[in-house]
Amino acid sequence: MRITHRMIADTVNVNLQQSLHRLQQRSEQLSTGKSFHRPSQDPVGTNRVMRYRDSINRNECYRLNISEARGWLQATEAALMDGLDALQRIRELCIYGANGSLAEAELLSIAEEVHEFYRHLVGVGNTEYNGLYIFGGHQTGSPPYWEGAAGIEYIGDEGQRLLEISSHQEIVMNLDGLRAFGGIELMKAVSAVQEALTAGNQEALSGQALSGINEGIDLLLECLSEIGARQKRLEVMDDTLFEGDTQLKQRLSEVEDIDIALVITEYMMEEYAYRAALSTASRILQPSLVDYLS
Repeated sequence: MRITHRMIADTVNVNLQQSLHRLQQRSEQLSTGKSFHRPSQDPVGTNRVMRYRDSINRNECYRLNISEARGWLQATEAALMDGLDALQRIRELCIYGANGSLAEAELLSIAEEVHEFYRHLVGVGNTEYNGLYIFGGHQTGSPPYWEGAAGIEYIGDEGQRLLEISSHQEIVMNLDGLRAFGGIELMKAVSAVQEALTAGNQEALSGQALSGINEGIDLLLECLSEIGARQKRLEVMDDTLFEGDTQLKQRLSEVEDIDIALVITEYMMEEYAYRAALSTASRILQPSLVDYLS
């Protein structure tokens, strides 16, 4: 087989282009930190990267939902604690007013204090979080408790606000007013204490009125326990998602990120090979007919 200068030149050119392509690949990897940039370079790796990123994005959405639910539950817990403090003070006033040794003026003064706590409890029932009324069920755009000519009314509903915290789990992040305060029963119990104090009815203060307040305290304690259980569930779920997120990002890095030290070494080897190929090509292709004629 006859070897011509043209054949040598073509072969050298192909080899130089291949060497330059490998050098360019290593340079691109070093500049971006990624092992591949197009699906055609690694179809299997591309598929794995897409799945990992999809899982990471879903986990981030779940963790955002958990953060939202935590804020809502913390606001609910604070409101219930506020209401519990008020009820415990009303209970003390109820017992104090039932001892039978107080003058009418003193009872009226206590009744006025209880009335202020009543108004405070109505405000607790209308607590807002991020511009939404937390005890209104689905009716979060307007105050769930409204006091008109007929007395206090609950105009919310029993709607549950659900948030997805994993692919197969949801959590209820709210308590409606019917669950938290028995609708208007808690407010009616406080009103009963005020009426008994105004009327000087020691029997009611030590009996039915006090019983209503005790039931209200038990209800709020039960609701606080329920809120605490939900918060614990969110905490556990958030930890699980965080650990899963960390593992997914590690797997993603193993697939798409380069080993810097290894790629630098490969780059230097490719650069050396390319320079050597250039030097060899210049020597092989240097002789020509002009050289022989001269």
